[in-house]
Amino acid sequence: MAMEDRDIDIQAQAVTRGILQSAMEGKLVLEVPHTDYQLHLVPSVPVTSIATPPGKRIKGVIHAKALRLFKAHGGGRFIQPMIGEPRLIAGRVLAVDEPRRRILVDVSVPMWLTLTDDQPADLFQVGDLVNGTVESGTQFTPLS
Repeated sequence: MAMEDRDIDIQAQAVTRGILQSAMEGKLVLEVPHTDYQLHLVPSVPVTSIATPPGKRIKGVIHAKALRLFKAHGGGRFIQPMIGEPRLIAGRVLAVDEPRRRILVDVSVPMWLTLTDDQPADLFQVGDLVNGTVESGTQFTPLS
C-alpha cells in the first residue's frame, strides 16, 4: 500500500461518530451510539464554530495524552468512567505514528494517544492490546 493510501486509511480509522448531547465552552458531551458511554471532552475549536446542534450526529477525532500505557495479554475495549471524562482506557492498537509519538487505539471509539517522553511509540505495534491512564482534558476535534 502506498504511503498516501496508508495515511488516508489511518485518517478514516481515526474518525469517531457519535451524538452531540451538549456543547459549552470547555466541554462537550458525546454519546457513543449502541453503548452507554457519555464522554465529556474538551472541544479543540470554539463551540460557536460547531455547526452540529445538540441531539444530532457528529464526527470528529479524539486526542488524549497518555500518562502511562501497558501492553496487555488479554482484555477488551473500554473507557472508564462510562459517563464523564476519560481516565482509564483499554483497547487494540490500530496505528503507530512514531514521528508524532502517538498511537491510535480502538477503545470502543478510536482515540489518538500521545505518549510520554519516556515511552517511545515504537514500543507498540498494530494489533497490540494496551491499557492505561490518560490526563484530564481529552480533546474532540469536529470534522465537517
